[in-house]
Amino acid sequence: MTKLRRDWISLLEASYNLELPAEAWLQTLVDGAVPLIERPGVPISLFTFSVTPTTHRVIDVAVHGPPFVAEATRSTNAAASQAEIDLIYRCGFFGGTLSELVFPRFPGSREMFLEKTGGQARDVFGWCGHTGRGTGVMLNASLPTEETTAPIAGRRWSRVIAHMAAGLRLRNLLNAMDLDNANVEAIFDAGGRLRDARERARSGTARERLRRAVRAIDRARTVAGRTEADTALQEWEALVAGRWSLVDRFDTDGRRFVVAMRNDPAHPDPRGLSVRERAVAEFIGLGHTSKQIGYRLGVSVSSVDNSIAQAMMKLGMGARTELAAFFSPAGPRAKLAEVALDGDRFLVGEYPRVHAANLDALTGAEQQVAALLVGGSTYPHIARTRASHERTVANQVQSIYRKLKVRSRVELASRLQARP
Repeated sequence: MTKLRRDWISLLEASYNLELPAEAWLQTLVDGAVPLIERPGVPISLFTFSVTPTTHRVIDVAVHGPPFVAEATRSTNAAASQAEIDLIYRCGFFGGTLSELVFPRFPGSREMFLEKTGGQARDVFGWCGHTGRGTGVMLNASLPTEETTAPIAGRRWSRVIAHMAAGLRLRNLLNAMDLDNANVEAIFDAGGRLRDARERARSGTARERLRRAVRAIDRARTVAGRTEADTALQEWEALVAGRWSLVDRFDTDGRRFVVAMRNDPAHPDPRGLSVRERAVAEFIGLGHTSKQIGYRLGVSVSSVDNSIAQAMMKLGMGARTELAAFFSPAGPRAKLAEVALDGDRFLVGEYPRVHAANLDALTGAEQQVAALLVGGSTYPHIARTRASHERTVANQVQSIYRKLKVRSRVELASRLQARP
């Protein structure tokens, strides 16, 4: 396990600070990120955003560096094409650099970026966290050279940005900590003893799960926890049991309590999905894996897989790729109309399984294989359909993933729903 001198845990603590106004909260986070970026002197911005299938808007911006970086952040996002917005905000982007993800896909984007920055930056390192409720937070750092993201940095920042998104979702629910708020469902003292429990937190299973989470956070905050940051980041869940965030509360005597706040990405759903199933489906639509969703919702991978299976059954879908395409922010979910007929309500719409223009980089054979992949076909079935060998299909699939910069058929399905 790599030992770190930098304090990643303080950034998680700051993510759940409800006492600061929005601008100060963002500034605290961006200042805390500076020593973790490991590139002295580079401009860093952190901003919140809202995103729908047709709109994108930057809300608040905080910077470490020259003041003009804030305006540059807004203008760069405003000037981005819909295809670039789809890629970064609607199609499963967690993080990486422009030279890894954007420049290879969009001819002329590198030259346009260099022109806008006057050559002062040649790349951007960025991480995006979605709340699951149409908002999110993005961290960007300008780089003097083009770079690729190290796997260890990817693991750490994907977890940190998940906590920032959970903190933002909680802030969107509450203006300040109030123990009488309906979202407060349990209170623990500093020793992990339960003082009060309400709603679902009253069950024995929930109380024990919350106690374990409180102890995990306390371990992360020790000297050993801050040193072994990778272990601490793994144990400190962005959400507990898919429902609660744990937030510090101090009384007038300075005593510390830990409050379990309901903070799940709840969605009303006309298709009969439960809150958990809808939350999982939303993240599947963004191209997330079961493991990534489990960390963000604080549930096991098997629970995520069960929710996926239930959602697919209720929606009459035969493959996870179909669920990903359906819930892709640029996909059919956004294009359905609700109608009433003889007292019953229906969702009506149609959509292409694949936007043909998104397949231009592929050969004709690869395009046919990609269409079969997102339709849920197995390698043997594709081989039989195309009268080829499974090894040939496997090679074609790897070529498709490489050309389209995706890592799985679920991410492929989400990506192909983006506007060409």
